[in-house]
Amino acid sequence: MRKDYYKILEVSPNASAADIKKSYRRLALKHHPDKNNGNKLSEAQFKEIQEAYRILGDEKKRTEYNNRNNHFAYSSTSKQKKNQPPVTPHSIMLQATDLKRKVTMLDPYRMNKLAVYQQIEHLLSDHNINILQSFSDARINKRIIDDILVSARFLPYVHVERICFQLAAIAGTDNALYRHIYNFSKQARLHTYWNKYKILAAIIAAIILTFAIFRLSLLDV
Repeated sequence: MRKDYYKILEVSPNASAADIKKSYRRLALKHHPDKNNGNKLSEAQFKEIQEAYRILGDEKKRTEYNNRNNHFAYSSTSKQKKNQPPVTPHSIMLQATDLKRKVTMLDPYRMNKLAVYQQIEHLLSDHNINILQSFSDARINKRIIDDILVSARFLPYVHVERICFQLAAIAGTDNALYRHIYNFSKQARLHTYWNKYKILAAIIAAIILTFAIFRLSLLDV
């Protein structure tokens, strides 16, 4: 099976070189053998992280990798970079709104949740968050947070937790927004637990019901 280096480094194909380097450092530190007491799984992950960064951290190798694996969202040519419009809070808001529109049209049971998460991570890159914080436009920031939460409502809690942490950095001093983000995170955690244990709960309920019917049948005898 062909390795997905973007998935290994937990970044999207649109990630900047700075985002890739930052994620690599975070993961390398987390899985470094010196910090995991000979844990074989962490050791194997550390090797994959290094391998992924050797490819994605090199502009030429990354371009070759993208071409082989149809990751066409990224382009490293300076000409295209020059032609890209500057990133502004308004442009980020438009991207968030467009993502929400696309996600709401998808079947939640068949959507590629990892792809949705990666798109949200691209929107919430450190660069974009810094821009939103520096402009501090409360109306735009609230709109972005609301749209991203709608897009994230079917994602697993492990992804929602990170997204909410990033959104909290945008909320600023708006306590109402903080509560909204916190409540969303709480509901996502409960939903994940329910999906994980609902089959077990159904089995226990069936056993209890069967036992109750059995006891009633004994009373009728």
